[in-house]
Amino acid sequence: MQARYRLRQNASFQYIYKNGQSAANRHMVILFTKTKYTLKVGFSVSKKIGNSVVRNRTKRRLRECFRSLIPGLNKKYNYIVVAREAAATAEYAELLKSMRVTLTKVGMLI
Repeated sequence: MQARYRLRQNASFQYIYKNGQSAANRHMVILFTKTKYTLKVGFSVSKKIGNSVVRNRTKRRLRECFRSLIPGLNKKYNYIVVAREAAATAEYAELLKSMRVTLTKVGMLI
């Protein structure tokens, strides 16, 4: 995913955690809030998920899933994708379907 879409600052993460709406499924929780700028996304994978290899693989897969959905997303929102334990063992196609269904359910994906 391109660097211009990355959410980096801790204050931005905290703002979305505090003020954002959420949608969840068994693989992930997606938090989102309106922004006056352009689309930004951050990813969070807890140490409960596994060792660093598992966490990084999970984060790479989630990042790629989100990247493929960017063209159809509402660009006036910032997002945080929080992985759940089931995401670590899920296949890429399963994560992509799960993310697509969740974003469609809350009206973010066209």
